[in-house]
Amino acid sequence: MSPPRKDERSCFRRHRCIILLIIFLVIAAAVAVPLVLLKPWHKNNKNNPITGSGRAKPNLITPGTTITPSTDNSAQPNSYTPPLNQPLDYANGTVKMRGVNLGGWLVLEPFITPSLFDPYVKDGIVDEWTLCEHLGPDASRKLLEDHYASWVTEDTFVQIKKLGLNHVRVPIGFWAMGNLVQGEPYVANVSWNYLLRAIEWARKHGIRVMVELHGAPGSQNGWNHSGRVGQIRWVNGTDGALNAERTLPYLRQMATFFSNPAYTHVSPVMGMLNEPAGFLIGGEAVVNWYKQAVAAVRQATGPGKGPWAVLHDGFLSIDAFGGFKAQTDRLMMDSHLYIMFTDGLMSLNQTAQLKFACQSWGTLVTTSTKTFGPTMVGEFSVAVNDCATYLNGVNVGARWDGTFATSTYRHSPDSTCDGKNDALTYTDEYKTFLKQFFLAQIEAYEQGAGWFYWNFKTETNPLWSYFDGVEGGWLPEDANRGPGYCASMGYSVNLPQVVDESG
Repeated sequence: MSPPRKDERSCFRRHRCIILLIIFLVIAAAVAVPLVLLKPWHKNNKNNPITGSGRAKPNLITPGTTITPSTDNSAQPNSYTPPLNQPLDYANGTVKMRGVNLGGWLVLEPFITPSLFDPYVKDGIVDEWTLCEHLGPDASRKLLEDHYASWVTEDTFVQIKKLGLNHVRVPIGFWAMGNLVQGEPYVANVSWNYLLRAIEWARKHGIRVMVELHGAPGSQNGWNHSGRVGQIRWVNGTDGALNAERTLPYLRQMATFFSNPAYTHVSPVMGMLNEPAGFLIGGEAVVNWYKQAVAAVRQATGPGKGPWAVLHDGFLSIDAFGGFKAQTDRLMMDSHLYIMFTDGLMSLNQTAQLKFACQSWGTLVTTSTKTFGPTMVGEFSVAVNDCATYLNGVNVGARWDGTFATSTYRHSPDSTCDGKNDALTYTDEYKTFLKQFFLAQIEAYEQGAGWFYWNFKTETNPLWSYFDGVEGGWLPEDANRGPGYCASMGYSVNLPQVVDESG
C-alpha cells in the first residue's frame, strides 16, 4: 500500500498547533481564575509589603559591619511634615507625630510573630529569654538574625511613607548594647546594627525615629515584651536595686549616641523605658528612678540638649510627675491606651467606646499636656477584644471568652474568639466601627504631641496591624485626614475632668 498523501493525515496532526494552544489556554485559565478570586498575594503571601505577615528573603549584616550614617537629611515624608533637617517643635508645634511601632522586631513578642515560638511552646518557651535559653547561643543568633533581616526592610519605610506617616517607634532590649551578666541568655550586640541600618532607610524616606528601651535588666514589668516573663527584678525584688542601676548606663549610651550630629535630625526622640509597672512596683519608686534616669541622660547630653526624652507614665496619675520640668529638660510623657485590657471598657457597646475615646482619652491627653508638658500616645490599636493569639501571654487565654487565666470576666455568656483574628469575617458595619474608633482615638491623641499605632504588622492578628488595616479598609490610606470623628459627633475632647467609665 502506498503511504498516505500529506493532505490525508489525521485531523489531530493537521490541527495539532491549534489544539495545543487551546489546551494551554484552558489550563492557564484554570490556574488564573482562582488566583484572581483568592488573591493569595494579599493575605497569604508572606512577603507582601502591605500585609507582610511573614518574612522576605533575609539580608543579613556581616559581623563587624559598620553602618555609616548618611549626611543627607533633606528627605521629606509628606507635604504636612518638614524635611529632617528642619527640627520639629514637639512642645508647641502644629506638626503631630503620626507613626507606627516596629514592634516584635528587635524585641520578640509571641503575639506578633507566633511562628517563632510555636515550635517550642510545648517546651515551655514563652518569651525571648526562654527561647534563647532553649536554643543556645548559636541557634538563637541564627534565628534572630534571619528575623531581624526580614521582618523590617527598606520597603517597610516605603510603605510607611506612602500611608502619610512621619515617625516610627523602635523598641530595643538592653542586650542590643551588650554588657550582659552571667546567666542572661540574650543574643548581645547583634540587633544594634540592624537598628542603625533601619535608621538609614528611615532617613532616606524622611521618617523620624524614636528608639526606645523596651526591656530593662531584671524586667521592669514581668511581661514577655520586656524580654522575660515572671517576677519583676527591677527597682524592687531580687537584685532590683542593682538592675535599676544597671539600666542607667544603657540610657546614657543611647542619649550620647543619638546626640551625635549624624543622628540628631533623624532620631530626635528617645524612649527612656517602656511600661515600668508602677502599680506593682510602687509609684514613688518608679518616679524616683525616672529622676535618676533624666539626670543621667542630661549629664551625658548637657541641659537643653540631646534627644527629647520620653517617660512612660508607668500607669500612674500624671500628678505623680509634678516635680519634672518638661520644657527645660526636653521631656515628653507617653501613655498607652487600650480598651481590651480593662473589663469595664471591653464591656461597653460600640457607641460608648467611641465616646470614651473622644472624651476620656482626649481629656487625659489634654490634661497631661497642660500639667506636665508634651504628651503623646506611644501605643494604641483598634482592637476591642483580647482574642489575638498569645496577646496576654502564651497559652493563658482571653478575657473575651472567659479563658483568661487570672480573670473571671467573660464578655457575654456565649462570646467566643472564633473568627476574631480572621479579617475575611469582618462585616462592612464592623469595619466602619473600626475606622471610627481609629479616627476618634487619633483626634484625641492629637490634643497632645501625636501617636504611634501598635503595630506596623503582625503575622496573624490583623486588628493589631496597621498594614492589614489599610489593606482591609478599616484604616485610612492617608493618616493626614480631614476633620475628625469626635468633632463630627459633637464629642468634646477636653472635658473639665477625665470621665471614668471603666467600671
